[in-house]
Amino acid sequence: MNAPARLKTLVAITFTLGGSATAMPAHVWPTGVTLPAGQPVDEAYRREFAMCDTAGTFHGTVGRYTHGCASDPNAVTALRRLPGGAIAYVSKLAVDLDGSPFACGPGHGRMDQCPTTLMLPDGRGGEVPVDADAVPYVVIPDDGPSDTAGPAEYAGEFMRKTGLHVGDFGVVIAAGRTVPVIVADTGPYSKLGEGSLALHRMLGRDQCTRRDDKGVCVAVVDDMTSISHDVTTILFRGSARHDLTPNTIVAVTASEGLRLWKAYMRKHRA
Repeated sequence: MNAPARLKTLVAITFTLGGSATAMPAHVWPTGVTLPAGQPVDEAYRREFAMCDTAGTFHGTVGRYTHGCASDPNAVTALRRLPGGAIAYVSKLAVDLDGSPFACGPGHGRMDQCPTTLMLPDGRGGEVPVDADAVPYVVIPDDGPSDTAGPAEYAGEFMRKTGLHVGDFGVVIAAGRTVPVIVADTGPYSKLGEGSLALHRMLGRDQCTRRDDKGVCVAVVDDMTSISHDVTTILFRGSARHDLTPNTIVAVTASEGLRLWKAYMRKHRA
């Protein structure tokens, strides 16, 4: 069943979790994803992503950040707060190259940027970005309108509603795989569902077409497309660490994401 059809067939049933009754809409999560239903973060807010997909608006306004939704829909079918406070959403998964040697090099694309929102100390008094080709990371909405279309308070709306922040850890589930991730970058307020080059590779979609003799990606696919739907992201609020370095972030992301996920599932298995 596709995402729109699944939305139309939501019905409420009840199940017991930890001795308490919880309203559970059917088909909240994609097939193969076993999670408690939790509670909606804000259904009106979630539907704004669908309005961007279908009408090119967000909170009723049109701006530079709403134009791309139709060609690469958010497909946000769930945005929910799970028991214990974790945030889970189901969406597409676009590709982010930011922070990678490719994005920082001369051959980068028009939308690629070298800096990431999360920057790491380089040990020499400066900072370096999180490498999208090495670190499986996700992107959350933050940036507000840079034009006159839309109130400035759109900036940070996702963080305020969910309690998530850059640096938090979690997992992404898609294509039968579970990959630990960190929130390392932010994007437009109207876009939800984006992950690094490394995350896509770990999900079985290598977008790099050529590497140099040091293993650095120097070319990517011409037609870089998203995973269109049914990607489940679970993020744990307040889990960020402040001791990350370029040398430790890959290992820490793997260990922390899996630790938090396994602990959650032991305590809250649906």
